[in-house]
Amino acid sequence: MKKLEFLILSLIILLALVLRLYKIDRPLADWHSWRQADTAAVSRNFIKEGFNPFIPKFDDMSSQTNGLDNPNRYRFVEFPVYNILIYLVWSFTGVSVTVARLTTVAITLVTTVFIYLVVRRFSAWQTAAIASFLFATIPYNIFYSSTILPGPFMVMCLFMLYYFFIRFIENDKSWFFLSLSIIFANLAILSWPIATFFCLPVVYLALDKYRLGTIKNIKIWLFAILSIMPFIAWRAWMLQFPQGIPNFQFLLNEDNIRFKGAFFRWLIAERLGKLILSACGFALFIIGLVIKPAKEKLFYISLLISCLVYFVVFASGNVRHDYYQVPIIPTLAIFMAIGTRMLFEIKTPVFNKYLGPLVAIFLILFTFAFGFYEIQGFYWINKPQIVKAGQAVDRLLPKDATVIAPYNGDVAFLYQTNRRGYPITDRPLEEFIASGTKYLVSVDMGDAGIQNLAANCKVIEKTSEYLIIEMFKECIGK
Repeated sequence: MKKLEFLILSLIILLALVLRLYKIDRPLADWHSWRQADTAAVSRNFIKEGFNPFIPKFDDMSSQTNGLDNPNRYRFVEFPVYNILIYLVWSFTGVSVTVARLTTVAITLVTTVFIYLVVRRFSAWQTAAIASFLFATIPYNIFYSSTILPGPFMVMCLFMLYYFFIRFIENDKSWFFLSLSIIFANLAILSWPIATFFCLPVVYLALDKYRLGTIKNIKIWLFAILSIMPFIAWRAWMLQFPQGIPNFQFLLNEDNIRFKGAFFRWLIAERLGKLILSACGFALFIIGLVIKPAKEKLFYISLLISCLVYFVVFASGNVRHDYYQVPIIPTLAIFMAIGTRMLFEIKTPVFNKYLGPLVAIFLILFTFAFGFYEIQGFYWINKPQIVKAGQAVDRLLPKDATVIAPYNGDVAFLYQTNRRGYPITDRPLEEFIASGTKYLVSVDMGDAGIQNLAANCKVIEKTSEYLIIEMFKECIGK
């Protein structure tokens, strides 16, 4: 890497860090806090209850994830690779939401470097720099790379996989780069299994190098088998804990939304054309897409096909959850970079060569402006009461108490209490009491049922924002 390249990449990394410090100390009650709380709770319980990555536990004891009671609080989704990383950091710093967010920020900075390194293997350094810059500065990505979610970690591992596999392809006698490829393939797939969709670029690299000989290449088979076997083993292991496995079928094609008008509207108009890229960024993406592909661009096309297949398979998941688009951001940034560079280097007499760069700068600036406008609300804490109520519970109730913290099933409120329990009243209160759960905390001060409990049960603390109650059988139903 030349000195100029190193300097520019360093400035991009510094800018990426500064941008992500915006509201980095916000409590875990921002956008998609329910999913962040699930993730953070697993790491916190490793600290509180002992480290056992093969039996991850969160705080939710309810039946809402799959209809089965979960008194042991099992949380079997992805293997807790990211949770383990947060646990290791917290082992030194203490449990801190801000520290966890900063860990995700650090992960994203590494990703930014590897996006540069990967794109640099196929394109000029200018394209690599623009791609890294856009990845680092798209407002949607700024927010999600300061959340407590496994997605950014998976993206980092994918681009480390791509880079080391490229190095292996360039020198296929190197067991070192093959081993690193296997390690990061495992980390990517285990941390979020949708990474399997994004292994298509690896298949392209192998086919481009060996052609039909790929089928007979022992090292490629070794890579494939060793990359998928730990995931298969994990899936087999977790079947022993059905109460801890959330339903996921609804993420595939709920209401048969795939290929319907709503599917295209949500993914293209609402997500790509509004939330993530805005109309301006989407224009740059389209320009980069329609430029006549050189041979090296086929790698980028394989990335794009991975995104499309992922969209199609997890149709309703991508429509329902905007964080499901985190894995596609590098691909969008790469094609936007190609489009941007084309506008800067227009040489045809049909276009004004001086206007091209101005148009590119205009589109990028408005991508940032419109993008921040769309995601600024993601940082807001719409219910600060849950934070105050959670702190009160942590201060007043026994450490081993189980609590009911109803918040429409959102575990963010329960997480604030630092207790296990229920984020939803999924059974009669008498059953909660019979099973040993007698504390209820609520921020819904206007609810008639809550007011009735306060009038007849023991009130531990009451403010204008929250209410903590100790319940008994005698006070229920009065």
